[in-house]
Amino acid sequence: MLRAAQALFGQQGFEGTTTREIGEAAGVDAALIARYFGSKADLYIAAVAAEDAEGTPSEYDGLEHMADVVVSRADRRGPGPILQAIARSDTSTEIRDAATGRLARRLVGPLADTMKAQGVDRTQLRAEVAVSALLGINLARSLGWFAEIRSVPRAELVDLIVDALGPITTGIG
Repeated sequence: MLRAAQALFGQQGFEGTTTREIGEAAGVDAALIARYFGSKADLYIAAVAAEDAEGTPSEYDGLEHMADVVVSRADRRGPGPILQAIARSDTSTEIRDAATGRLARRLVGPLADTMKAQGVDRTQLRAEVAVSALLGINLARSLGWFAEIRSVPRAELVDLIVDALGPITTGIG
C-alpha cells in the first residue's frame, strides 16, 4: 500500500488521489488503509516518512552528491510527495509540517552541519537558501517550466547547480 500511495501521491498529489485508487494500485481493499494507517492524511505522512528512508542525511557527501540524488530522484518520478506537500497551497498544516520537518532533517540540517564543520558562517540561512534553490530547480525540471532545464543531461545540470550554489555553501565568493 505504501509504495502504491507514494507513486500516486507523487503523480497526482494528495487531493488528486483517492484511497480507492491506492487500494486498487496495491491490489488490496481500500478499507485496509484505515485499518493500518488511520486516514488518508496519515497514509500520506507515512509515504513521506518512507520516502525519507530512501536517502538518509548521512548518505549525502556534499552539495554535488545531494544535487545529483535530488535531481535523479525527480527525473525518475517527478516531484514526490514531500515537494508537493510543501509547494501546494491547499496542503493541510499537518501534512506540510511533516513534509518540511523531513526536508529539514534530510537536506537542510546535513548541509548546515557540513558547512559548520568547514567554518562557514550563517550555516542555517545558507543551507535553507541552497536547498530552496535546489528544490526550485527540481520543480522547474519536473514540471517542464523551462525547455533547457528540462532537456539538459542530469550531470550537466548538477554541475551548473554546484557552480551556482557552491559559493553559498562554502562562504567563498
